[in-house]
Amino acid sequence: MGRIRKHWPSPGRARLSLGPMSDQTEFDVVVAGGGVNALACACVLARNGAKVAVIERNDTIGGGAITREVTIPGFKHDLYGSSHVWIHANPDLQPVLEELKSHGLRYIWSEDHITGHPDRTGGPGIVIYRSIDKTVQSIAAYSEADARRYRRVYDDFAAIRAGFIKAFFSPPAPPSLMAQALEKSHEGLRRLREFSLSARAWVEQNFTNDFVRAVMLNWALAPQILPEQEGAGQSFYIMIPAVHVYGQAIPAGGSQQLPLAMGRYVEAHGGRIMTRAPVRSFLIEQGVAKGVVLEDGRTIRARRAVVSALDPKQSFLKLTPRNQLSPEFLELVEGFSFGKISICRIHLALTETPQFSNGAEMSRCAFHRIVDSSAQMIQQYAQIAQGIAPTDPFLWSACWTLMDPSRAPAGHHTLIADTYVPNWLADGSTWAQIKDDYARDVLLKKLQQYAPNINERTIVGRYVDARESLEAANPSFVDGTTNGGERIQAQLGYFRPFPGYAHYRSPIRRLYMAGPHCHPGGGISGAGSITARVMIEDQENPL
Repeated sequence: MGRIRKHWPSPGRARLSLGPMSDQTEFDVVVAGGGVNALACACVLARNGAKVAVIERNDTIGGGAITREVTIPGFKHDLYGSSHVWIHANPDLQPVLEELKSHGLRYIWSEDHITGHPDRTGGPGIVIYRSIDKTVQSIAAYSEADARRYRRVYDDFAAIRAGFIKAFFSPPAPPSLMAQALEKSHEGLRRLREFSLSARAWVEQNFTNDFVRAVMLNWALAPQILPEQEGAGQSFYIMIPAVHVYGQAIPAGGSQQLPLAMGRYVEAHGGRIMTRAPVRSFLIEQGVAKGVVLEDGRTIRARRAVVSALDPKQSFLKLTPRNQLSPEFLELVEGFSFGKISICRIHLALTETPQFSNGAEMSRCAFHRIVDSSAQMIQQYAQIAQGIAPTDPFLWSACWTLMDPSRAPAGHHTLIADTYVPNWLADGSTWAQIKDDYARDVLLKKLQQYAPNINERTIVGRYVDARESLEAANPSFVDGTTNGGERIQAQLGYFRPFPGYAHYRSPIRRLYMAGPHCHPGGGISGAGSITARVMIEDQENPL
């Protein structure tokens, strides 16, 4: 898309040091929240001449990209987001990512083995490689027809790649535009029908082997889409090919190295990162956002604009005076759904890497999607809907020390294992009460069915996260949800976060929105860059 033109004024240089509050109280732009989307917005603005203050309540920035030594000192665990794929597809961030190298960011790439899908029923399992040819060969061990279908989906991505990137990293278009474009041809109508299918229906209509179906369904449901949710078919034409095109990467030293480098970048461009600074309210003067008021009473003023990267209920029900918002807008905010799906995740400190029973090729993968069958997944989502902790869940696991040994002491490793769970329990118990037992008796036992060496002999430390601890760590993880809001059709694209407000502007003049509650949703994509672009365009073309 090319570099956005500079237009911001250049006041005196801000003091540079990542840490607590400084004496400076006025900037071009103030950003509430210090997650990756907030920082992506700040970096793009800073690169185009703005002096930006990023305000974060916690003692460090990162949001959903946090790395901590939660088991044993020396073992670095990515608590939430860890695999960085979509950020490398974001065109507005590519020049920033290149410059972040001088601020300490170094990516380590999965050059060959990207994701392993082990099989405990006797088959070899499926490995998703960076190479499409090797991946197709792996699938062909289960079904030649399914392997050919997988390749066709990959080949189709070449035709839609440019359009996908533009749509994914731009303000969303009205839903009628895609339908109008596709309904003019027989092939377009066929594709429109496929896009309208649920994930389960798409898988069952396109693949024949049950294990292949389970693998594909597991991929499709990763963004917290429900199996029977209509309109999910189009995700396959993106999620399947994307890893082959963009690859998978992790920052050396932990996922948090990305936001930390972004923070240094903002400060190097005259901005400021303010931690341990909870926001009490947005400062609104004559209907225009003019800054933020902190919990300690200090005011940080914005000459040009304010950005909220906090969830919409914090932004508009807590931080914005109600008399500044219409009853109709407040009704939209109150109706925003975060969903009923959370995660239960166990972090392990290990003396050795997982050894999967499928053999060396499977064990060479750092990341695994562990699923028995399609029936297992359907049962898990049924239990989630009933408020039952899944009794036989699929797992995602990641041993990032296979790629980055610096995350653990020599000869040792870290491991993440998690699954989706309901954020409410029908029997009245809480996740705070059951998470440790559930992680030990359900998550670990499922992992041991595939990698039996992960046991009391090799585990030297553990830490478990679930609903209550997730929300305590980050209030934007509302009710323990981690995806920025339920991904139903009524909250996607042109309807995200609210109908009429998908353009990243709020009802308050110069108060903008960024974060996973905005299009395109959750994940480490740096989509706050879209908000920055909208802001710059507004400055160049003021009302």
